[in-house]
Amino acid sequence: MTETVLEAARLAACAELGWRDRAGDLRALTFTPLVIDDTVVAALPFDQVHVAHLLDTAVTAVLTLSDSRMALRGWSSWAQPVRVDVTADRDGDWTWTGALDQEVRKYPPARLLIDTAVQRREHWWYVPRWLVRLHPAGTATPIPRRSPEDAVLFGDLDGRFGATCVAVDDWDADRVRLTPLEHTVVLDDATAPALAMTHTFSVPDMERWNRIEVVGERDGSWLTVQQRRGRLSLEPPPGLVRRLAQQWRWERACRRALASYDESPLAAT
Repeated sequence: MTETVLEAARLAACAELGWRDRAGDLRALTFTPLVIDDTVVAALPFDQVHVAHLLDTAVTAVLTLSDSRMALRGWSSWAQPVRVDVTADRDGDWTWTGALDQEVRKYPPARLLIDTAVQRREHWWYVPRWLVRLHPAGTATPIPRRSPEDAVLFGDLDGRFGATCVAVDDWDADRVRLTPLEHTVVLDDATAPALAMTHTFSVPDMERWNRIEVVGERDGSWLTVQQRRGRLSLEPPPGLVRRLAQQWRWERACRRALASYDESPLAAT
């Protein structure tokens, strides 16, 4: 991976990953990009075991850095074809690679969970991770930076799996019009499966984060929607009781996933 893309990942607060699995289905993920040993990594909490399993079936994938919100000065937007490698870090060794400081800086909720040794002992269930390493599998290309209302489009573009940024006229429509954000980007007239997604989060705390995806058949600049997942609007800020309840449910989910992994590591990976 070029140093330019790595630097953009270091400066970014969020990134997207789109992939096609062995069954031919298109999927996408939003994550906090970490750089470990010159590789972009998504460090998923253990309760996201289902997502880790889906990623492990990726045949082809593209990493995008498209959202400038909360990115540091010098950030740039890119699409990088990648090969996905998923491993379980049960002992939390990733925290000794320098990535811990990156997560705490980029993802404010982590500051309340793992910023200090005392916090890491108290919230031990948040330390083990599924490490999704994204190895370069082609040439990176610059893409337009987008607003939260715009979408990252994943799918076959010019005969190969790729990504670009487009405007979506109506996320709730059954047939969505896709407009490239820059005139230099042209959507070919081919008919092919495609996924358009966007995400939004509360700034600056990142406590609330939602994503919406529309999946279907793209015919030139039109996407006929066959599946719609998630929603774009954010819920109101939670009160103290609700916030504590959410964290308790999250902790229990991580504990269950860890217990299942400890019983049968091979079955969980």
